[in-house]
This record gives sequence, structure tokens and C-alpha cells, in this order.
Amino acid sequence: MNLPNQTTVLHVSDTHLSPDFPAATEMWTAAVRYIEWSRPDLVIHTGDVVHDDPDDDRDHEFAAFQLRRLTTPWRIVPGNHDIGDSEPDPYRGLISQERLARFRRHFGADRWSVAIGGWQLIGLNALLFDNCLAAEEAEQWEWLEERLREADGRPVGLFMHKPPAITSLDEGLYVNKSIGVTSRARLLALAESGTVKLIGSGHLHEHVVLFSGGALLVGAPALGPVPSATADWNLGLRCNGLVEYRLSGATVRVRLLREADLGIPSAARRADH
Repeated sequence: MNLPNQTTVLHVSDTHLSPDFPAATEMWTAAVRYIEWSRPDLVIHTGDVVHDDPDDDRDHEFAAFQLRRLTTPWRIVPGNHDIGDSEPDPYRGLISQERLARFRRHFGADRWSVAIGGWQLIGLNALLFDNCLAAEEAEQWEWLEERLREADGRPVGLFMHKPPAITSLDEGLYVNKSIGVTSRARLLALAESGTVKLIGSGHLHEHVVLFSGGALLVGAPALGPVPSATADWNLGLRCNGLVEYRLSGATVRVRLLREADLGIPSAARRADH
């Protein structure tokens, strides 16, 4: 149910879709049914839309088809499985122009900006941060500065694949699980200035909620099935699901929707909505 003066945004991540991975498609289908029933104002996908290989055109084509099943507005940013990784320890190699072009061909722009519910929501390509495509990164930072000026005082939410930090925006950790130190410091400055109020991400396959530097940091769990045995960090709640944001004025409420919550409500419950 969408309440008056309240905007609903659903945050999906790490669907890992492939025609060869039916379990992920089943989870996505459940999410699509829930989204079509609940009719959020916007759906945001924070990457790793494909199962595993950034060079697999077939998986990209399949995942793009699956996203087009949505009739609600949606936006997506790439993950490391979609376009290649960043240092250190890049999984399946670094981002490349060829991989980035493949993503853009199937899904459109790798960054976007939407004014909605009194907020400015901005999607960023986290794999450009502190990485090998310096010109692309510089262009994205310049683009972001322009979008922040256009926000004109509206609270800003950023969405990206890798989280900005593991525990705090002022930490010095340099690990594959988050963006690089230099970019993290720039985001910290934006948060401390009061410009950025929310940063949503994926990648960790865990639900995490932190508050740092004046911004709420929210990690969406994987929607695609993730075996519990693959949990290495245990930073938050290891589960499958998605995150719901309710925007009202300058406030935001966050709710985790797990597998059991994605079932289509009964006719009786639908009547209550």
C-alpha cells in the first residue's frame, strides 16, 4: 500500500540471472509478481544482474529480457559480474571499455538521476571508482557534481553496486568488498556536508544498515539464491530478499522484505489494500 505523501522505492540487487540458473529466475519471478502487485514508484537494481561472467552476451541478453518484464519504472547500475571488477583481487578481471559497452548495449546508461518523492536519487557505476578507466571515472564525478547542483537542496540518495565502506565512511580499509579509499573520502565529504543522506548498495549478499558521516548506508541482500556456505564476512544478515524505502519529506524508512514476504497476497489481503 502506498500511503498519501509517501513514495515507495524497492531496491533489488545481485539477482545473478542466467538461463542456466533456474533458481535465480524463480526468485526473480517472485519479485516481479510482488512488484507488479505492490506497484512501487521506482525499482532500483544495484548490479550483478547476470549470473557470473561479464563477457557472456547470452546471460546479459537473458537478464535484460527479465528486467523488461517490469511495468513499473526501473533503473539499474552495473556490478562486477556485469562489467568486470576493481582492485584488489578483481574477480574475473578488471572493468574494460568492451565490458562497459556490453552493459550499456543491453541495459542503457550505467548512471542515472531521478527526482522523486522530494528526493534526488542518483545511480553510480561503483566499478569506475579508483579503477583503470580514469577518463570514465573523471567524467562520472563531473556528472555527479552537476546532478547534485540540480538537486537544489533536495535530500540525495546514491545507489551503487559496491558499498562505500564496510563499517564507516572514514575507515581506511582497501578491500574488494567496498570501493576505494579515495572515492570513499569524496563520498564522506558529501555526507558530512549534508548533501547525501542515503547510500544504497549490494555486492555483499547481506542486509546491512549503518549510519556514518551523516548518511544512512543500506546494503541490500542478494535476491538470487546464495548458499549460506559462501558467507565469508558476516557483516549483516545473510538472506535472500530486497529492501523497501518509504520516502516522506526528508525522512526515509527502511524495511527488509525476505523470501516469505514476496508471495502474492490472498484475495482477502488484497482487498485490505
